[in-house]
Amino acid sequence: MARKKPNIDLATQTLLKDRQEFQNFVLQVIKDTFIYSYTPDSISLDGATQKLFTVNLVNKRFVFDILEVDNVADYVDVYLFGVKQPQDRYSVSVVANNIVIVFNQDITRLPLEVVASDFLVKGKIVEVE
Repeated sequence: MARKKPNIDLATQTLLKDRQEFQNFVLQVIKDTFIYSYTPDSISLDGATQKLFTVNLVNKRFVFDILEVDNVADYVDVYLFGVKQPQDRYSVSVVANNIVIVFNQDITRLPLEVVASDFLVKGKIVEVE
C-alpha cells in the first residue's frame, strides 16, 4: 500500500526551491527576531557647518553575541526618511549608557528641517536596566 500524498495547494504556498533557500529564510527570520528599532532620543547639528548630525540613543546598550566585533557600527543600521545610510557616512560610539552616532558627511539638503523622528536606528540594541 502506497503512502497517501498530502493535499496541499501549491499555488498558495511560497516555494523554497532548495535547501539553501530554506536555510537563508530561517536565518533571516532568526536575524529579524533580534533586531530592534528605535527613534533617537535627540539629534543635533555640529556647530561649525550646521550640516553634520549627531544622533543620541539615551540609556541603551548593544547586545553582544558570542563574538564581539571591533567596530560597533556593525551592530547598527541608521535610516533617514526610510533610506538606509551607508556605514561609511557615520561612526558609532558608546558613551556611558548612551549610543552616539556621528555623521561625517552631509546627508540631507535641508538639515535644519530634520527632526529626531525622521531617523530610525535598527540594531542589536536594548534598554539598559
